[in-house]
Amino acid sequence: MTWKFDLVAGPFKGRTGGLAWNGMEMLCSVVLEERIVKYNPKTNTTDNFRKYNGRTNGIAVAADGSVFGAQEGGRRVIQFCPDGSTAPTNDLVDGKHHNQPVDVAVDSKGRVWIADPWNLQTPYGPAIYPFLDHASVLRLERDERRAWKLKRMTTDTKGPRSILLSADEKTLYVADGDMDKDGGPCTLRAYPVEADGSLGKVSVLHTFAAGQRGIEGMCLDSEGNIVACTGWKKNGPGPMLTVFSNTGAVVVSVPAPADLPMRCAFGDDGLGSLYVTTGEGQLFRCRDSGRKGVKKA
Repeated sequence: MTWKFDLVAGPFKGRTGGLAWNGMEMLCSVVLEERIVKYNPKTNTTDNFRKYNGRTNGIAVAADGSVFGAQEGGRRVIQFCPDGSTAPTNDLVDGKHHNQPVDVAVDSKGRVWIADPWNLQTPYGPAIYPFLDHASVLRLERDERRAWKLKRMTTDTKGPRSILLSADEKTLYVADGDMDKDGGPCTLRAYPVEADGSLGKVSVLHTFAAGQRGIEGMCLDSEGNIVACTGWKKNGPGPMLTVFSNTGAVVVSVPAPADLPMRCAFGDDGLGSLYVTTGEGQLFRCRDSGRKGVKKA
């Protein structure tokens, strides 16, 4: 099976990263250019959404229209508000600065889930604040005073690269392992989200072969499957878009449009198009995958 991908933006300088559909446009992180751009499928044009954003990678749109971004350079998660302002959150977990967030997901309660690994590319400025002794999934949530608090959610991850919530928000999927940093192995993991908000016992849904690049980004389709950016040209089956069932079975794998597929998200009318970013700095769109995204309530 093949999917037809069209180049709709780029190539930009360096990799393209996080993707998020805001209802009208596809937001796309151009990480090294420190920009989030917006692609309008109606006019086939690309403009700036936000500039000078601290090497933001993963992005997510909240219910109020604000956008949360994982700043790799600034070592924090920030909120881009609809009025054009930027609001800080909280970058201290147990009194210490966290690592370099790469991905975010916002749930229906307004909580922000964060993949917080160590990166090979260093953050800005001198290393005043040491990295944590763990690479974990974290979560931002409001306290009784509406102030942000940050807590650690996983204790068994060693390099989370991407996170995803199931449609009913009862399962957190985590792509763990970084071939560039720790050599793997890379896994796809599932954690039940308990009624009190804590995470239950992990299930490892898929383990990639030794030396293979695992999942860098993923999104959910309307059938509850996980569409994932996997692989590279170095070895294994190559750069792929791999669809996993919610139990970890491989449903289908199709070649990616370029090396190092980074992130994926559904957009356009009816969420019927699949967008993909790459390590080569492009934004691609596939209209004929036979899949569509999940519309949030």
